[in-house]
Amino acid sequence: MSITEKVEHILSLSDCDRCFASRERSTIIDVLHPNTGRTVCYGKTLEDCREEYPDAEEMSVDEFCAWKASQQRTPITWDATAEEKYHDMLNVLPPAKWTGGAFLVGEPWDHDAGNGRPRFAAFRKRGEVYQTANRPLTIPEFLAEIS
Repeated sequence: MSITEKVEHILSLSDCDRCFASRERSTIIDVLHPNTGRTVCYGKTLEDCREEYPDAEEMSVDEFCAWKASQQRTPITWDATAEEKYHDMLNVLPPAKWTGGAFLVGEPWDHDAGNGRPRFAAFRKRGEVYQTANRPLTIPEFLAEIS
């Protein structure tokens, strides 16, 4: 056998395009090894995962990300918040974005499952009214909201 025939394929994340996921907890439990169909980290089956996540199901990673993105991208509304909360969140970290009395808290809350952009808690002051967004926003969403 030649050396080129002995080369093994090293498993990469892109090889793992299926996963076990929990919609109830909005998370991927683990990706699946393409050869064994078991989880990469602990070698679990779907039945094993259902002991901790009763709603666990197998799906593609792309399918999960599309589902999660649809859950994240709900309509944006603004709720009243206390002036003290507004200032606390403004001062906890340097803002990720700040313009005209509106800002994104400096640490991402999570990331958009569809495009990978970080999402931040958002606050704004309109006149004497202090508000917070009902869900985390990406920077483009934030800029569209405050323009």
